[in-house]
Amino acid sequence: MYLASVRTARWLRVALLAITDTVCVVTAAVVAFAVWARGVLGQPAAVYWPLLPVLALVPVVNAASGLYPGFGLGPIEMLRRQWRGVTGVFLALVASTFVFKLPPVYSRATWMLAWLGALALLPAARSALFRLLGRQRWWSEPVVVVGPDTWVVSLVRRLHLQTRAGYRPVAVLAPSHEGSIAETTLPGLSLESAPSLAAAGIRVALLAETEAGTGSTILARLHQSFTQVIVLGGAGEMPVEHAEVRNVGGLLGVEYTNELLRPRNRLIKRALDLTLGTAALVLATPVIAFAAVLVKLSNRGPAFFSHEREGLDGRRIRMPKLRTMFVNAEQRLQAHLDADPTARREWEDGFKLARDPRVIPGVGSLLRRMSLDELPQLWSVVRGEMSLVGPRPFPDYHLERFPAEFRALRRRVRPGITGLWQVMVRSEGGLEDQQAYDTYYIRNWSLWMDLYILARTLEAVVRAHGAY
Repeated sequence: MYLASVRTARWLRVALLAITDTVCVVTAAVVAFAVWARGVLGQPAAVYWPLLPVLALVPVVNAASGLYPGFGLGPIEMLRRQWRGVTGVFLALVASTFVFKLPPVYSRATWMLAWLGALALLPAARSALFRLLGRQRWWSEPVVVVGPDTWVVSLVRRLHLQTRAGYRPVAVLAPSHEGSIAETTLPGLSLESAPSLAAAGIRVALLAETEAGTGSTILARLHQSFTQVIVLGGAGEMPVEHAEVRNVGGLLGVEYTNELLRPRNRLIKRALDLTLGTAALVLATPVIAFAAVLVKLSNRGPAFFSHEREGLDGRRIRMPKLRTMFVNAEQRLQAHLDADPTARREWEDGFKLARDPRVIPGVGSLLRRMSLDELPQLWSVVRGEMSLVGPRPFPDYHLERFPAEFRALRRRVRPGITGLWQVMVRSEGGLEDQQAYDTYYIRNWSLWMDLYILARTLEAVVRAHGAY
């Protein structure tokens, strides 16, 4: 019975994802036709009907790219594969009109709008689907984990928090271990249980690198039962997005790179900042002006303020913001912390408060919740002092809580308006999360990652969820 339910769940996931992708692409094409081909050029729908079946190739290409369900790929790689697949299908669509010598009645602007719409809709729909169904048991893939107890506890916690990974641990295997695992509800079983678990429908095992490194026996035994065995490292700071396997005289080697420290990637990132930053600044200027008027009307004092922070190579920069706090904010904070020991502990844990006495009620809270107070920093992006995406430029008292080597790594890149830890954990994250996500971003940077973070930032702003 369990085996049948697991197989049914897998087919349901594939079917739901394929249908969602098809609906997104067709929707993008229909909207583009209505807006341009029909709305501007007055073309009839019959002109485009013969090409519509070609769009059905999108789920086929996505299936071939491993996107159904795409568990374990990570959101950045998932985005890259989606965009690559959609672009390939639309290029095939354009090529087919040339190969079959179809009349040149098709609107290039219509196809361009449809392509751009599909690029936006597919990742947004998948993100919504994962958020909606991520904690449903049938949506996730049941897996067994193999490793020491402390590693298992850490992995289970990560998978519980990051439901987009798609894996749901159901048991722990060890060479000689039975009984419950501390701090989890998972049963601990011996390796002899692997065949029975596989017979019940479980086909994925997550193996700790330390266990795999002790010899090939455990890995070989797991491969006898499970279709996929994924070897995982610890919760360290090694780059993973661009890691490549190397054959070194018959030995397995893994090459790591620090992507954001490469000159070529820095140039690409700066071009992205100038292009998007300038456009965003032009669009945001009316919003900034309106918000500045609201600040002036709600509280005495200047509409803007700037604070000195640490920038690229340790240079001091002035970070502008719309003022959301009282002029005497620091005195208010100190008085609040002196009077409330609980608030002091909360402050010392992550330098933020759920109820901050410094924030101006109404306007200040709204601007912070929508992250609109950060918009003036777009000028700093255009000037080259900041980046759209990067580690946040924390105050000095905040930076002093981090290890020296992490601070040295941060100095090698421009600080950002938004960052990976902000879109992943938002205000719920503490110092450890900030260090882990910022380090991951610097070492694993890619253009896809920046686009993903910017998209998630817009989503978080619209939802007004836990701005920092």
